[in-house]
Amino acid sequence: RARAREREGMVEVEDGRVEGPPPLYGRLMKAIRKGHSVGNTIRMFKLPLVFTEEALYADAIAQFYLVTAKLEEVMGRFEGSSGMLSRVKELGLRCAPGYASDLEELNGAAWRDQAERSMTAATRAYCDVLESSGEVELTAAAFILYGALVVGGGKSTQAKVRKIFPRCSHKLYDVGGDMKALRADYRRTFTDIGKRWPEHFVRLEEQAARFMALNNTVVVSIRCWGKYCNVA
Repeated sequence: RARAREREGMVEVEDGRVEGPPPLYGRLMKAIRKGHSVGNTIRMFKLPLVFTEEALYADAIAQFYLVTAKLEEVMGRFEGSSGMLSRVKELGLRCAPGYASDLEELNGAAWRDQAERSMTAATRAYCDVLESSGEVELTAAAFILYGALVVGGGKSTQAKVRKIFPRCSHKLYDVGGDMKALRADYRRTFTDIGKRWPEHFVRLEEQAARFMALNNTVVVSIRCWGKYCNVA
């Protein structure tokens, strides 16, 4: 019985009563804490190098355009579903077009071909995982890929990057007008998913950690030397 309760995300309190799980949003954030810390360490090393050249920056955001476009493509196959992805879609997020707009500004009309050519093995593997994912996996992937822009993005990040590459609008950060309200809605969305589908708590935690790790493999794979040394 204890294992069954654990699988359902239930917790037993001191007097033997069984209560519902803590909010899913907090559980997911805890599940990705280590992977996020590793990712931040990698970014501290690579981002200053990526920011030295526009072409390196374009190749970097191309990797996340490719995985985000694949996520949204596969999510589209669940149109009409009453499952947890329908709750994610209520956020109204579509992030691939913002990446696409920036890539077109940076690379011109052939931006899509350039993005495909720049795809790393890690990005391709990530896309392959998304291609075969079901609703639980896609919900966890959305938590990671959308969370990077909702929780970690916004106008302040956009302004900082625009100072480095001023000829790009950096629309990938235009995910919402009122970021404070969007972040609150984002937290509410995943908390609500946990309340409506508590049987998937553990799988969602596991998959969030998995997609955080996949994100990190993509960051590691990004090319960060340009004119003087072409190495990954």
